Amino acid sequence: MNKIERVTSALKGEEVDRPPFSFWYHLGLQHMPGHKYAEAQVDFYRAFDVDFVKIMNDYPYPLPRGLDAVTSEADWKRVEPVPGTDPCWAEQLRALSLIDRAIGKEALFIETIFSPWITARRLTRTGELDDARRRYPETLLNAMDAIATSLSAYAAEAIKRGAAGIFLSLGAATDSVMTAEEYEVWGKPFDLKVLRAAAESRFNVLHIHGKRIHFDSLLDYPVQAINWSHFSTRPSLTEARSKTTKTILGGVNEAVIDYRSAAEVESQVNGAIGEIGTRGFMVTPGCSVPPDTPVRSLRAIKSGIDNLQPGARKG
Repeated sequence: MNKIERVTSALKGEEVDRPPFSFWYHLGLQHMPGHKYAEAQVDFYRAFDVDFVKIMNDYPYPLPRGLDAVTSEADWKRVEPVPGTDPCWAEQLRALSLIDRAIGKEALFIETIFSPWITARRLTRTGELDDARRRYPETLLNAMDAIATSLSAYAAEAIKRGAAGIFLSLGAATDSVMTAEEYEVWGKPFDLKVLRAAAESRFNVLHIHGKRIHFDSLLDYPVQAINWSHFSTRPSLTEARSKTTKTILGGVNEAVIDYRSAAEVESQVNGAIGEIGTRGFMVTPGCSVPPDTPVRSLRAIKSGIDNLQPGARKG
């Protein structure tokens, strides 16, 4: 199978010659022009021969003019939708177009979009978003809807540039931030608004960040795949497979890979495939790997798949 066939089959739960794999980390190039970012991302793809590419998106969402943080109700009232072609997206969209031109016929790539809650949190200072939620909920809900509208418009533009879908990263669907019931108000409606913009895409991934995550209440999200740090929070791979037919992305513990030997990483990959099988599964970390992870450990992700021990693979 080629990379696109392998990933497409995995998303459909069909047989594959081997599970697809990928991994990602923050490149830290948001200060650079889009063509430099594209070069780095293509170089990363070539160096590690991943089956698909999750593009990072670290360029900042725009604050209202004149502000360096949103700190008051009056500030939140100034948060308005920005179009998908707004200058704030220009360098990232330019990078996507260049990446598509370089590798689009070889491999699928998906664009990272941080959820409206994460985006709102990044506009303010520590703790102030929760304070706003308590003090002036309607104002904040209106601002969240404006942010979701902006991210929806951006998602549509990213897909036009060649992205096969989006990787929607949630940061508040965890009891550490709010209850599942609260997330139904403060997260889910806005997440779904963004996902609707990518509804026709073939490779949308839901990433649930954190511990004590609201896994069960998010299973109706319209995505083909789901990703979380199953080494640090439930459900396990086996538990998740009993709950959903969506393709699962996991098997690599990103929290420890930077100080694990290549042999240990291979064993971890073997164990994951032995637990969940090869259908509807892609070998990935549960979140970004540390950028200083040794190259030998990163290469061990693929070699762990290629060198499966007898009996480790199941259908």
